[in-house]
Amino acid sequence: MRAFIACPLPDHVTSALADLAARVKVGRAVPEENLHLTLAFLEEQPVEVLEALHEELEVISSPLFEVCFRGLEPMGGKTPSVLAIRAEGAEALQKQVSGAARLAGISLPHRRFRGHVTIARLPRHPAEADQVALGHALEVFGAVELPPVTVDQFALFRSELHPDGARHEVLAEYDLSTSG
Repeated sequence: MRAFIACPLPDHVTSALADLAARVKVGRAVPEENLHLTLAFLEEQPVEVLEALHEELEVISSPLFEVCFRGLEPMGGKTPSVLAIRAEGAEALQKQVSGAARLAGISLPHRRFRGHVTIARLPRHPAEADQVALGHALEVFGAVELPPVTVDQFALFRSELHPDGARHEVLAEYDLSTSG
C-alpha cells in the first residue's frame, strides 16, 4: 500500500493555498482536499509493516506546535516537479516520525527535511512557456506568507494513484499533547 505520514491542515489554510495555486497559474494545482504537510513519504509498504508503524506512531509524544508558511519554492531537482510553499515548525515532529518509521522497518532516505506543502505539480518536460510562467509566479508570489497555524495532530495516509490524480485516505490520526 502506498502511504505517507502528514499533518492535515485546517480548512482556512487549505482554502488559502488552493486560492494561491489558482492565482499562480503554473502546472496542475493540487486539489484542495489533498493539501497537507508531509512528514515522511513511505512508498509502497506491506500492511503488516504499516501496522507496526501505527504502533510506533501511537507512542510519539509531541506538544502542539506552530507552523509558518512563507515563500514559494520549486522543488524536485534541476527540472522541478512541484511548486510548494515552505512550511517551518514541524522539524521536531518529523524527526520523531522518521525514527518511528525506521523502528517499524521502513527504510527512508537520509536527507534534510524541508517542510513544505505542494500546491502545484509541474510538467515533466516543461516548454519555454512553462518556464516563463514559473519565473513570473516566483516573481509575483515568491514572498507570499500566510498566518501561522497551530498543529494539533498528524496522520497516516493511504495514497492511491488514479489517471486524474492521487486520492488520499486517512488510515489513523494521532493527537498531539496540549500539556506539552
